[in-house]
Amino acid sequence: MENQQSQENLDALTAEQLQARKEETKKFFEEAIPFLQAQHTYEKLLAEIAEYKLKRLEFDHQHAVAMYHIQNPQELEEDREEEGLSLEGRVNPETQKRKLKKN
Repeated sequence: MENQQSQENLDALTAEQLQARKEETKKFFEEAIPFLQAQHTYEKLLAEIAEYKLKRLEFDHQHAVAMYHIQNPQELEEDREEEGLSLEGRVNPETQKRKLKKN
């Protein structure tokens, strides 16, 4: 209903009024561009910060796991045996447990 009324209003405009309306719209969007660029930069920086935080968290987790295994080497050996890995980190077919793939 509202769209139909606006269409009727546009049809009632003269060529000069329609051109003036187009110029106003163009000017509005051109004035908005700096604000949108600033928002884009802001959002991009936020995304980069979140990515760096995630990388830092992953690094901290890997470091904590490594430190835990340094302090508890017997558990590292047990974990490797459960996973079917030899001490060199290679798969040992005799101790490797078979696992079904999950879909």
